[in-house]
Amino acid sequence: MRRTSERLTKTEKDELNALLSERFIGKKNNLLYLASGTKIRERYSELSDFDNVVLVDKAMKTRCSINGNIIRLSLTAIEANALFLELGIRFQYLILINCGINEGGGSYTLGSNWSYGFIQTIMDDSFIHINCPQEHGRRKFKKYFNLPQTAVLLDKEDEQYIDPTIFSDYHRYGKEFCVWKVTKQDGVPASFKLGSRTVTVQRRSIFDSYEEVDALFVRSSPNEFPNLKSVAPKVQYLKDFTFEQMLKFCTDNNIAKISLCPWLRGSYNGFLDYLLENEISYPFPKEVSFAHLNSGDFFQVYDRAKAVVN
Repeated sequence: MRRTSERLTKTEKDELNALLSERFIGKKNNLLYLASGTKIRERYSELSDFDNVVLVDKAMKTRCSINGNIIRLSLTAIEANALFLELGIRFQYLILINCGINEGGGSYTLGSNWSYGFIQTIMDDSFIHINCPQEHGRRKFKKYFNLPQTAVLLDKEDEQYIDPTIFSDYHRYGKEFCVWKVTKQDGVPASFKLGSRTVTVQRRSIFDSYEEVDALFVRSSPNEFPNLKSVAPKVQYLKDFTFEQMLKFCTDNNIAKISLCPWLRGSYNGFLDYLLENEISYPFPKEVSFAHLNSGDFFQVYDRAKAVVN
């Protein structure tokens, strides 16, 4: 399937929808490798037990090519994620080894909170994740234990273990690979009334609420936000809004339900007070949900919920 332009066209999307829908019907053993590079590596032959091995890299010359169980897609990670999400395609294995920040032209790390939260929407509730934790600098393993998930490091004896060197030669440069068994574990939501508005706070990906709300106010790589907006029209760039601008935007557009990610460095009492004090001037939104990945975020919102209950 030829690539007719840099950005995915409607015709190409329709063709991909038909092709992928057929390929993934009833398939429960699928692997996704984002920023995979453009080559089919010789050792990919060791992945013959998978129903589908999907390689996604925007540098590929052909929009889509298939060789056995290997599907190569010339898409950005955001485009691919949105396409799989729309088709209801789920993956059981995720490879994020080297997204090319230094040498491949990547503009952001795929393991950053906003990106990883988006990727999680197309992963099974339990999945295998192969990565290189040194990409996260000094935080290393810490990141994987500060997300709404459990992460167990697998060894070579585990039946779900896959040799990471199949996918990359990164290990030759002293980089450490890890194979994790990840199980999603959303936090318990806490809700309370704030005047006439309903406020909810929960530890989960903000993108999990996409179908539940009218607008999502997110943080992302500034350069990538237009790409995210193109596939997820409900998203707004959070840093573009003051408190007043946010409420005015919602009121002017009758946006009743919104979801927010962390952005105020832990200080949310002022925002909550502003919501309460301006419910007459700005009656929208009616429902506000706070979604976060890292523990410790929105603690003032949780405290307010506890105070209301008590």
